[in-house]
Amino acid sequence: MNNKLKEKITEIRHANNNVLEPKKNLTIEIVCGIALAVVLGIAYYFFRSWELLLCTILVPPVMIGFCIHAYFKEKRHDKSSEKDKQEFLNGAKYRQKEWKTAYYEYKEKHSFEEISKKGMKHDLIRRFRTSKNRGFAEAGLLILSISIAAIFYPIKGFYLGYSILGILFGGFIMVWGIYSYIGGPVIKFYKTRSDLTEIEKSYNKGKMLSYKVNGINTNGINLGSGYMVIYNNNKVIAIENNAIEDMVKKMVRVKKYENNVYSGQEYNYYISVIYRELNGRESHIDVQLNEFQCEMMIAEFHRSFYPYRMYDSIVSETKDNTVVTP
Repeated sequence: MNNKLKEKITEIRHANNNVLEPKKNLTIEIVCGIALAVVLGIAYYFFRSWELLLCTILVPPVMIGFCIHAYFKEKRHDKSSEKDKQEFLNGAKYRQKEWKTAYYEYKEKHSFEEISKKGMKHDLIRRFRTSKNRGFAEAGLLILSISIAAIFYPIKGFYLGYSILGILFGGFIMVWGIYSYIGGPVIKFYKTRSDLTEIEKSYNKGKMLSYKVNGINTNGINLGSGYMVIYNNNKVIAIENNAIEDMVKKMVRVKKYENNVYSGQEYNYYISVIYRELNGRESHIDVQLNEFQCEMMIAEFHRSFYPYRMYDSIVSETKDNTVVTP
């Protein structure tokens, strides 16, 4: 793997640039708490209300205390995550007896997924037919219908411009939802590939895993004898196996903030497929799976294509990702 690509894979990126550095954010919160206490104290001085007195005594200290607790909670998680990162990088995590036991228990209950007997196209399209995509289509249709009705049956205070915006927005949401629900990315993929016969043959006998969020299929990977097929919400791609240089696990620490206050963390896991494009340039694509699925797929990849290479879950990629929730 070249250094430029490795830097890109291991980058530290923030989903929202408005997240402040923890110490700076704590300082601002404390200053705001003190300012609030002063304002409430002045208000109590003039109005002599027991409610204001109670607020002055309770609200600022609770506010400051909550922010201090969140600050030290984040620091504790930062420290523990560094240990998790090192165990992930050197493979120690995957050699622990507890992890191996959990992994084998998962494998006993969850095998590779069955491919539709109707073939690759039908199998991929059915994976796009999710309640989320159907919901977008229905919501778009509802907005579009209301906007059109408002033109013919004017509502007081509802201007024509609102109707036009509603038609455009609702139409876009509806078309996007329908496009995704009927498997638009699959149809596009079929129009752009000339080696479909070989890809389908590989796919139909391949090993398949997909990842679901809240029960909704979001992405998946199929490892066949000749091709690897990967899909997500927006596209489907196929990579020839002889162009694949390696597959590694990637652990992403997701730090969550609410109103700039740290609220917790979680870990997401990905397979990073490193391959050569037709022009010879090295590239990669990430596929999100759960931790055990990543292990299953990479172990299968090494077993099928590199049986002479010992595979012991040693991995080499991590990154941090900050997510802000409103």
